[in-house]
Amino acid sequence: MGWGKRALALGIACVLGGGLAGCAGIRSGQCIDHVSLTPAEQAQQSSLIVDADVRSTDRTVEASGEYRVYEAAITDVRKGRTLGDRIEVIATSDQCTSSGQPVEYVDGDPLAEFGSYRLYLTRVRGGGPWQLVVPGAAERLPA
Repeated sequence: MGWGKRALALGIACVLGGGLAGCAGIRSGQCIDHVSLTPAEQAQQSSLIVDADVRSTDRTVEASGEYRVYEAAITDVRKGRTLGDRIEVIATSDQCTSSGQPVEYVDGDPLAEFGSYRLYLTRVRGGGPWQLVVPGAAERLPA
């Protein structure tokens, strides 16, 4: 993996993780320039890949911005481990974020529509919900 993609992964961890000391050179306020990752690169960067039926909840979580929490009922684990058959997930924003404010997305929240998805995930720092490894790392599965 090239240095740019490593910096991207660290940058995402910085924004959603609440700011680590090693992130000072990557963050500009609370904005990150995301690079696109191929599905193979998303899989490599993910600590958990699952197929799941995703539905919205009425809960939110603060992770350098207010994110809607989704419940994912796992139908298949493709990489990693989970403790149960349901996990909480947030969709990484592709926009600048502000603590206490709802996050925004250029083309809308990729998990907003109920359905089956393949999710490429990493853990939010501090034991929060799982998050998409990069914005848009959710592949809609056929019904």
